[in-house]
Amino acid sequence: MRKKLWLLTAMILVFTLFFISCSKDNEGVEGEGEPQGTPPVSGDTDELIRETIIYYEDDAGYLVPVMRKIPWVEGIAKYTLEVMMDTPDQQEDLMMMGLRPLLPGNTEILGMSIDQNGIAKLDLNKAVLDCENATEESNMIQGIVMTLSEFSTIEKVQFLIDGKIIDSMPHGTVVKEPIGPSDVNLEMAQNTSTQGAKVTVFFQSTSSSLYDYLIPVTRVTSSENASLETAITELLKGPMDIDNMTIDIPPETKLLGVQMDKGVTYINFSKEFKDLANSEESEDMVLRAVKMVAMQYAEVEEVEVLIEGKAYTGSAQLDNISVFANQW
Repeated sequence: MRKKLWLLTAMILVFTLFFISCSKDNEGVEGEGEPQGTPPVSGDTDELIRETIIYYEDDAGYLVPVMRKIPWVEGIAKYTLEVMMDTPDQQEDLMMMGLRPLLPGNTEILGMSIDQNGIAKLDLNKAVLDCENATEESNMIQGIVMTLSEFSTIEKVQFLIDGKIIDSMPHGTVVKEPIGPSDVNLEMAQNTSTQGAKVTVFFQSTSSSLYDYLIPVTRVTSSENASLETAITELLKGPMDIDNMTIDIPPETKLLGVQMDKGVTYINFSKEFKDLANSEESEDMVLRAVKMVAMQYAEVEEVEVLIEGKAYTGSAQLDNISVFANQW
């Protein structure tokens, strides 16, 4: 009798250990991960919220990232996609920003899972096949990928339509293979080739919306080095699409140099830059654009702006400026 009891106990122990092992192996596989570097924060109520980067489209067809606070619910990645749908609630939220959702309002998420390689299999209904043009279609696919890749367990997205993988969307966007994040709002600088270094800069939208926001632009430059110096130089050149973007950096401003000392990155501009302090409306957006360009580089921990080697003394304090371009 004791022998049988011992055998039964051993079997239960083995089964328990096996179950725990399997649970650990599958942790995060079918889950949705959590946004990178964005721990949950408490709002005004007991509800937990999470700061999550979500991509939308502006009237000119540019992708615009917005940091939004959304409820920290089970299945938060799916919930995030729902916030990207063109529903009356989202239209009302985005109207003041002059942005619009990327997904049709009748989109249905039929399923979503994440494997151990970071591939998110996203199954959508055929509503996503009804984009009006190639730009809208491409932005929808890229915006979904860029948004979901902010979650720590997602590296690429495999799209399925009604449970099946298709080669391409109606307007030609290829979706046969898993898709990872790509260059947002890509453009070619003048007198350059496709082999030039890529840098990302930020320009202010000229939209008539009540909310000022920055648009990220990935620019292929004539330089061979994608350094911070190259990026700031391209920022000073201003936007190529002057009908839809601007940056109010004082004319003739030049970059005199970039130096790092004890974790602080000093960006030294010529004397013309001091005129920025005379325009409070432009000052915040320009300094935010400078800071956002710099903070993309892993070695940059803190940013200080200099004019002819001396500290910039405007009304806006760089330390108080957001580390993300657009917040809602």
